[in-house]
Amino acid sequence: MRRLLGRPGAAVSAAFLLVVCVAAAAADLLAPYAADFVDLPAVLGPPSAAHPMGADGSGRDVLSRLLFGARDTLVGALLATVVALVVGVTAGMLAGYFARWVDAVASWVFNLMMALPAIIVVLAFVAVAGPGLIGMMVFVGFLASPSIYRLVRAATQRVRGELYIDAAKVSGLSDLRIVRRHVLSVVRSAVVVQAPLLFGAAILIQAGITFLGLGEPGAPSWGAMLNDAATNVFTAPWLSIWPGAAIALTVLAVTLLGNAVRDGLEPARAPAAAPPASAPPAPHTDALLTITGLTVAHGPVTVVDAVSLAVRRGEVLGLVGESGSGKTQTVLAVLGLLPGTGRITGGGVVFDGTELTGLSERDLNRMRGRRIGYVSQEPMANLDPSFRVGSQLIEPIIVHLGLSRREAKRRALDLLARVGIADPARIYRSFPHEISGGTAQRVLIAGAVSCDPDLLIADEPTTALDVTVQAEVLDLLRSLQRERGMAVLIVTHDLGVVADMCDRVAVMRDGRLVETAPAARLFAAPAEPYTVTLLAANPHNATPRRPAPRVTRTNGKAHPGRSAPVPGLSVSGPNPGRPNPNGPIPVGSIAGGPDPSGPVPGGPVFGGPLLEVDRLCVDFRQRGRRRPPLRVLREVSLALAAGETLGLVGESGSGKTTLGRAVLGLAPITGGAIRFDGGPPAPREARARDVQAVFQDPYSSLNPAMRIHDILVEPLLVAGRHTAADADRRIRSLLDRVGLPAGTGERRARELSGGQRQRVAIARALALGPRLIICDEPVSALDVSTQAQVLDLLIEIQRDTGVAYLFISHDLAVVRHVSDRVAVMAQGRIVETGDAEQVTTNPRDPYTRRLLLSALVPDPEEQAERRAARLAMFPSST
Repeated sequence: MRRLLGRPGAAVSAAFLLVVCVAAAAADLLAPYAADFVDLPAVLGPPSAAHPMGADGSGRDVLSRLLFGARDTLVGALLATVVALVVGVTAGMLAGYFARWVDAVASWVFNLMMALPAIIVVLAFVAVAGPGLIGMMVFVGFLASPSIYRLVRAATQRVRGELYIDAAKVSGLSDLRIVRRHVLSVVRSAVVVQAPLLFGAAILIQAGITFLGLGEPGAPSWGAMLNDAATNVFTAPWLSIWPGAAIALTVLAVTLLGNAVRDGLEPARAPAAAPPASAPPAPHTDALLTITGLTVAHGPVTVVDAVSLAVRRGEVLGLVGESGSGKTQTVLAVLGLLPGTGRITGGGVVFDGTELTGLSERDLNRMRGRRIGYVSQEPMANLDPSFRVGSQLIEPIIVHLGLSRREAKRRALDLLARVGIADPARIYRSFPHEISGGTAQRVLIAGAVSCDPDLLIADEPTTALDVTVQAEVLDLLRSLQRERGMAVLIVTHDLGVVADMCDRVAVMRDGRLVETAPAARLFAAPAEPYTVTLLAANPHNATPRRPAPRVTRTNGKAHPGRSAPVPGLSVSGPNPGRPNPNGPIPVGSIAGGPDPSGPVPGGPVFGGPLLEVDRLCVDFRQRGRRRPPLRVLREVSLALAAGETLGLVGESGSGKTTLGRAVLGLAPITGGAIRFDGGPPAPREARARDVQAVFQDPYSSLNPAMRIHDILVEPLLVAGRHTAADADRRIRSLLDRVGLPAGTGERRARELSGGQRQRVAIARALALGPRLIICDEPVSALDVSTQAQVLDLLIEIQRDTGVAYLFISHDLAVVRHVSDRVAVMAQGRIVETGDAEQVTTNPRDPYTRRLLLSALVPDPEEQAERRAARLAMFPSST
């Protein structure tokens, strides 16, 4: 509110509207005469002491009519606005959320209302119902509701796919409660912005209706005053000034206030400061890029603090750090692409003898693309959805190299073939939404090297990709770097990428550079404690799981000790004869070998079967009447014991997430069966007490409009097993259990880090005391140290509660660290199941072996061996 009223236009508009509302409410006290008082001698009289604004054609005081007219005009406009909002918001949320026949019927009705000629419909209504302020403005509200309906429906359709809606369903909330509590809290910002504009439009509509004489006879309103002024326009022209000015100024004030509300809801942006004028020291003679004392600030916060480093010609330098360490802001400052709030406050950047921080935007554009290529983290966000891939590729080639369109197209097609795209012509003609994420990343790489740059900057180029696609992209970058002699600066938090690609490594923490060293030396003997911590946190360096005896649950009852073995569900500990889990995994054992030995005596045995999936099939309907359903799961069968962790591994599109969603009741089942504790799954509300979930993205799994306390307490109150006081105590206990301070409950998700948000998600999953938690890529969006903390927390919770996990991931190292058994999925089928140590070190299926060989490890020597073995066994992957 302070930021909103700090805008001069908003403050003046709010003050004017406040004066108008007070004057309308106090018209009985402020008006010199009654609204219908007639002074016959003053008919059409000019302004005077008795009548400050003159008198109208009937001898009534204009000032009094203006004040009483404000009351009727504002009340009528408010009534129409409220009706339009209630009808439009309610119908829009229901249609957008439930879709299908609800959306079809509602859209048909509101489209019909929009097609009707409004003025003719109003005339018909007045003819039938008679003139009257309340009835007429309620009807106008109904006619205005389609605009609100369409806005809210579109916003709800976007919200419906968010993970926090799925989390609310999993928590046992009914659909109507989700619409009321979760959808409304998010779409209301759009409604708040639209409401003032609708109110202003309602004032104009009411003025127009009463101007036409369709209002209640004799009732004061600004439109009726304009009607009287129009009748006497030649004899008393001043009569139109007062109601016309009142309508114009009120609508203008409402519009300005609405625009200010819209701007106030957007994050503030400070203007970027000019780059420093002083030049940094001269760069090293062998360095292509030299950064000296670079300092970057966003508003009052310094995000990069006096960073100095150099990238030599032909070298691959890795810039490593956790999320928020400042590594991305460093490269954006080099490229001159800092966001609006960012500015360089110190130091400088020299590229091949040219100071970049002092260049104009035109000079930077000549440098970017031509001599410095850039590959971003999100390929889909950096390809314009409005243009075909080919047009986006040839544009920089034409601009920087001066080639004709035909030559540029030939070069682009050659580049697409060079980056490993099987059908370059098809991809050239495609729009970005028609290609996969891995192909989109290859397109970006082709564009980045299209003008033969001297330096390629790659910002997290493999973060969102599967392990096999990730390995192929790194192979591509390596081969392009070698054949073109480029220098490469890779920004990443994945130490496996560094081990695979980099000659030297620079480590950042909290905006500062803490260590720089050759890659081999940094991995063998890191000098800084922070680097040691990063390496230790990597799941590849973690000890494989050896579960201790813990509390298990059988038939819903918790008890200590061990249950009797269940056929097919007993899990052995690691085989002493297998390779040392803390050391490098020999390539020979990865490539294949004899089947693992039997169970080790004394290995952990879990409780009875908790979850059974039997020949499960899931189909999704495709658009188009003649297109057959898309089968995502193909007769999948697996079992999970009480207290066990089953890792589910596979690439994107393998069906692993769909399997988890089917267990949660979020995906349609078209064949097979799911049994929980020996019987069919319960309805949503009852299922929530036994099965919960932790979703992949901690940033979209929590409702941004709700406090953390409200998110956590809601499932408890809906379940009806806790009073408000008991629920509050349990929330405080849960926050403490997941390592968050009690004050976290009063904050919102945007105020928490990614790791804190995922801890909140774990607390929500534990709130109802479930027996099974579906963990769908719960750490893939986190950096390595936060990832290690969350994994340790999940293991600790399991030991204390006996909860079972279905742990879905594409990272074999993470799965090996937390799982008792592992199932591998490919193309909707289970291709391999076994003990976690056996599957992740000595797999039998070729698909699993390729996954394992493609996984990156934070050891340059071992990674080189894996890469060589993968290229030898699967040459098509290049």
